[in-house]
Amino acid sequence: MGRAGKELARWMARAGFAGDAEFRRATYMAAMIRCFPGRNASGTGDRPPPRRAIENCAPWLEAELRLLRPRVLITVGQLASTRFLGPGRLEERVGKRFGEEPVIVPLPHPSGQSRWLNEPANRERLAAALALLSELRERCLTSNS
Repeated sequence: MGRAGKELARWMARAGFAGDAEFRRATYMAAMIRCFPGRNASGTGDRPPPRRAIENCAPWLEAELRLLRPRVLITVGQLASTRFLGPGRLEERVGKRFGEEPVIVPLPHPSGQSRWLNEPANRERLAAALALLSELRERCLTSNS
């Protein structure tokens, strides 16, 4: 597991999941695209996925969501937030819940490249989002059947 995955696991522990194993059993993770977009030109991180790749992979993601019918959808990062909630800033979304079936809880991306959490107000937004996930934890752990 990479740095971002380890940070996400720490966040989920703060949200009340009994370790990474419980979180992974209770959730299904899917990327916006199914292929690696490559490193950015400076070599300091990954390139953002091209719009066309997101569009090409959208039917796969939609099929997965139809099959799984998640009760809680955790969007991680700006791209996922925009995909499910439309245009808007993370500052307006992280720490809030949207919808009912599924409930959508936006998070920032846990990448070390992201500077979003450098702002104290954004750290407070993340804490509020993790508190929401704590409240929704049982909903994550129960199936739709």
